[in-house]
Amino acid sequence: MKRTHFLGLVLAAGLGTAAFAQPGMTTNDGMGPMGKMGRPAAMRFDPAARVKERLDYQKYQLKITPEQEALWNAFAEKVQAEAGKGLMEMRALAADTKLTAPERMAKREALMEERLAAMKAVHESFNRLYAALTPEQKAIADREAARIGKGPMGGRHGRMMPPQG
Repeated sequence: MKRTHFLGLVLAAGLGTAAFAQPGMTTNDGMGPMGKMGRPAAMRFDPAARVKERLDYQKYQLKITPEQEALWNAFAEKVQAEAGKGLMEMRALAADTKLTAPERMAKREALMEERLAAMKAVHESFNRLYAALTPEQKAIADREAARIGKGPMGGRHGRMMPPQG
């Protein structure tokens, strides 16, 4: 199972448009990072399954208590509802060859506004959950969020590794 990060989880869920292969990622067909027709392996992954896996791991890592379960479930449902939407929408837009350049730009802008609204909804849900976390759980969440942007999957190339720092 891959190590995840809360904000990275949201982006990978399709709230952003960047959900690409990890270095060394292989496909079920054994073709390595580049699959059929030169497409990266991540172009064929199931965002919903990946998000579920990541959420399950985060829940385990945080040791969510029965009292926190309802808030966790609300957060997880919001994230899962958005899984892959941004990626699918951008693919559909890219496939539409009949658009003029200004029309394409307008559609991209509208898609980004939709993704921003979805991100805000997930963020609100996460804030409610975060407020209910213990200081130890908050430290875990804070540490993971601080790793975002330090390279692929927080500089860990997606592999589960012990926390640093």
